[in-house]
Amino acid sequence: METITRGDVPKTLHTIAYISIPDSADLGFLLWDLQDAIAAYARFSGTVLPRPVDLKANDAGSVADGIVLAIEDVADDETLTAIEQALERFGSTGTHVYAVIRAAQQDAEQARGTAVRLHKACERHDQLWCGGVAICAGSGIAALRHSPRMGLLRRPFSEAMDKLVGAVRMGCSVEHAQRLGGGNAANVDADGMVCAEPAVPAPVWRGVLKHLGAHTQTKI
Repeated sequence: METITRGDVPKTLHTIAYISIPDSADLGFLLWDLQDAIAAYARFSGTVLPRPVDLKANDAGSVADGIVLAIEDVADDETLTAIEQALERFGSTGTHVYAVIRAAQQDAEQARGTAVRLHKACERHDQLWCGGVAICAGSGIAALRHSPRMGLLRRPFSEAMDKLVGAVRMGCSVEHAQRLGGGNAANVDADGMVCAEPAVPAPVWRGVLKHLGAHTQTKI
């Protein structure tokens, strides 16, 4: 019989804290994409949209049912301290914690290490590590904001992000959400992460981001 962990028990998340550490264009774009997709699925299904927690509020109402951390895969001591503080401030016993990790390189090795550290931090705070997505795109992915979500450039990342959307909507781990939804959980690694890489070769990918980034700057 399959063992059911606490993070695998579905729970409606009424409030979610979306936290970017650090505050950057790339992480902001990834959180925007996630929240936009959650809102779209809520409209299509006629369900209630989880309320984003006001990160500037300094009261008990800032405690969330769920936390989504958007972070870089190279987590130094300062970043880890900020993560611990976010878990303490916005979380409580049993809070569901998800992660969107932007990998500096086009592989997930460092992102997996960061996921392990997040998992351990959740255990220290008696919170539920529910996995997430590792976006192995390098820097500059914010330049794709105006590209089609299911176009060639964004599709691998959008498909991975939609797995996280399903987990947040069900209020369970990414892996368990895949099983409940009849999807393929084989691409969820041992740390509960789904890794997404560009659909084009690395030199092409870097060239496209450079071009789009330069084009965006000329419009500012």
